[in-house]
Amino acid sequence: MQPTRYPIDFHSLYAGWRQFVEGGAFPPQIDPLVGMSWRRCVPKNNPYTAGGLPRLSETSLQSLRINLFNLIAIARPAMEDIYQLVEGSGYVVVLLDASACVLEVLGDPEVLGRVSELGVTPGAYWDEGHAGTNAFGLALWERSPVQVVGAEHFFLRFHALTTSAAPIYNSDGHPIGILGMVGMVRNSDVHTLAVVHSAARAIEVQVQADRLFAEVNAQRTQLSATLEAISDGLLVCDNAGVITHMNVQAEQILNLKFSAVGGRLLSEYVELPESVQQARRNQQSVTDSEVIFQVKGLQIGCLISLFPIRREGDNAVDGCILTLRRIEQVHRLVQRMVGTRSTYTLADFVGESNVINQVRRQAQVAARSQTPILISGESGTGKGVVARAIHNESARAEGPFVNVNCRVLPRDLIVSEFLGYEGGAFRGANAQGQPSKFELAHTGTLHLEEVDALPLEMQAALLRVIETGEVMRLGGRRIIPVDVRFIATSSADLERQVISGDFRADLYYALSRISIRLPSVRDRLGDMPLLVAATLDRLRRQTGRRIEITNEALQVMRRYRWPGNVRELENALERATALADYERIEAKHLPDAIRGRSSWSEPNERVAALREAEYEAIIRAGWACQGNLTKMASALGIGRTTLWRKMKASGMRLDDFRSPTTASPAVHD
Repeated sequence: MQPTRYPIDFHSLYAGWRQFVEGGAFPPQIDPLVGMSWRRCVPKNNPYTAGGLPRLSETSLQSLRINLFNLIAIARPAMEDIYQLVEGSGYVVVLLDASACVLEVLGDPEVLGRVSELGVTPGAYWDEGHAGTNAFGLALWERSPVQVVGAEHFFLRFHALTTSAAPIYNSDGHPIGILGMVGMVRNSDVHTLAVVHSAARAIEVQVQADRLFAEVNAQRTQLSATLEAISDGLLVCDNAGVITHMNVQAEQILNLKFSAVGGRLLSEYVELPESVQQARRNQQSVTDSEVIFQVKGLQIGCLISLFPIRREGDNAVDGCILTLRRIEQVHRLVQRMVGTRSTYTLADFVGESNVINQVRRQAQVAARSQTPILISGESGTGKGVVARAIHNESARAEGPFVNVNCRVLPRDLIVSEFLGYEGGAFRGANAQGQPSKFELAHTGTLHLEEVDALPLEMQAALLRVIETGEVMRLGGRRIIPVDVRFIATSSADLERQVISGDFRADLYYALSRISIRLPSVRDRLGDMPLLVAATLDRLRRQTGRRIEITNEALQVMRRYRWPGNVRELENALERATALADYERIEAKHLPDAIRGRSSWSEPNERVAALREAEYEAIIRAGWACQGNLTKMASALGIGRTTLWRKMKASGMRLDDFRSPTTASPAVHD
């Protein structure tokens, strides 16, 4: 019954119902929606049935209520408001789920008892299939508010009732429940359906509002989690400079708590540099500007970026976002990029001679200490590799290994390259400034390659950093503590340079607290087979070829003086590998310089020192006698014991003159 059909002629309604159920004719006085429902009910229902409606058990009803807790929680206040308006008027307020199962009933006790006898009770199903034509089932079927009065109900036993109902939809347009009112037919009122419809719409609005609130809350939670996961500090301010958000990283950097400063002016706690304040006033961006904050009287160095918050559409600015990054954090990132990473260990330094074993022992002692180290030796002897190996076996292995070649740095820029500078320190300088090499090597090792090339003014600055552990950038006012282990390498005679005044004596003593000298290849020719085998093994892995070397080629290499040391040896073998036929290196594949000087008798060759001449004589005798100690001693005119002692001191073995052996990879600086 729609409100437009009031006033109601109850006798006419009942007569029409009787005409339909007894003769099947559809009377004109019946609402078309009701008539179509009757036609759906006739094939499967007896209108005179007096049985009760199907209902859920208490356990199932409790489970259903728990699942629909949000709907009940929202609808209950609306039901109570309706009840306050209709209290004493003979109506009860009913909430059903989307299957027309009664969830809640609210009303006067007297009315509740009467409608409960007719089936309006929690757990009962009022869908059209079970209860015939009624407002609840019809509202679900037609998806619209419906009122069914008296004889419009299909079942005779419900003719004493008036039911009004309106569906409740979610934001997707699907019904999630029904709100209705039930009263005795004599209390039928034109306004009941309007009340139910308005309340149902209010419940829908609240359901959608709760969903939107939940979505916003979830997005806010995700945003907060995202902001907290960012490694940078993040601070948000409105146009007035009031702090509206601050993540944990920003709290740690600025030593502030958002709970204490949120909603207050940023200027009360943090003194921003004038350049950043000017950019904020002008609604401009700032990217990675190195600044010094004044927070509670303390100076805090940060890399700061500022971004205005612009609205879509009108492009108006609603505030700004500040991102903060500690200078130390930036340096660690740079260290990962510029710090040398290698897997060299002292075991990779090829050789078994006494001099090489002594170098290993010295390097192991150096790796366990924290004092500066000076590694000297001719070019190509492996100074850089030993420096890396010491770092990798030290307590600083997880820190950066920063390599600086002092000879290649421009002399007029070497101080700024070493000490770094603040932004705008001098004309042509980077506006963002530049960290010092000591800062980049913080907690790690700084390798000063060719340290003898440092000018005297830089030597003085380096000495101060070694002694104090502090550095001040050019144009800066703050002292930056650094924790660096220094390893210096040089091919020059630093002691002679100290005497000549080209190298500071105090810096030399500071760097050479542990001093390691690497022998040249000609001082350890006994390791030649190992060096060759190691290099060939590396070339096999690189080229996939099974490369071997003949004894003749190895003898030629043993007789060469190797001014370029291990680097020259590796280059010679790489060249010979490229030229070798049938993957076999012969003497003809070696460079001309090596083959041309094998006789040791070139007229332009410098006169060898007595120790070198003695060493060369033993080598010639060894190859001539194929490693026979007795024949070698006889050929040299000395005793077997004397020969054995000299060979042991030089790291030579009799097997070196018989056949080459295998070894680990060769290395050089």
